[in-house]
Amino acid sequence: MSRSTNYKFTSPCGETFISPIYEYVNVAKDPQLQYTVLAGLLNVSTCPSCGRRVAQSRPFIYSDPAHNLLAYVHPRNDVPEEARMLILEKLRTVYVNIVGENEYAEDEENEANGNGHVDQSSPETPPLQVIFGLDQLNEVINAVLNQDERMGRLALSTHSRDEAERGQLLHIARKLASEMQCQVEVEDMPDEYTVWLFGARRQIGAIMRELATRE
Repeated sequence: MSRSTNYKFTSPCGETFISPIYEYVNVAKDPQLQYTVLAGLLNVSTCPSCGRRVAQSRPFIYSDPAHNLLAYVHPRNDVPEEARMLILEKLRTVYVNIVGENEYAEDEENEANGNGHVDQSSPETPPLQVIFGLDQLNEVINAVLNQDERMGRLALSTHSRDEAERGQLLHIARKLASEMQCQVEVEDMPDEYTVWLFGARRQIGAIMRELATRE
């Protein structure tokens, strides 16, 4: 499963809150994180009081076994060339060691079972891609997804400043998101309150059809 560490943040408004920062994303175990990444919200912490965001430029591993995708992702695309080469060299050493250990373990298991070959049913480690910049990561992800799997977005908004009405809109959005395995992001402006639902296009399409039947 994915791995993260909880960090404490203090917002400019004075609010203190806890938010997870991911170092490993496994979309096979946590499929919704794929759309958190595509929405540009991974490792972005939002203050629950004032809504201000804090983005953490933390490298992470992105794994999608179903699409044979394994990547080391550095969020910034302006990493100097010298630093890039150093990162690449370190990753190459770690990757070779991991693959070598896996192959050695498989050989040991096959010998213990009396097999003279590697069990082809065991998953192979996909080639490691090194990606600098979240825009490049989005391009790589979208390249392996079909149209229904790509991210869709739907906005529900009101110009009302009534807190009860805004709260009702958020409640409806969260209920739909929960039913359709989507996520919710809020934009709270003085003159407009917008709740974004995002997730797989097939799920967003299902929400749109559901809303159409209620009109």
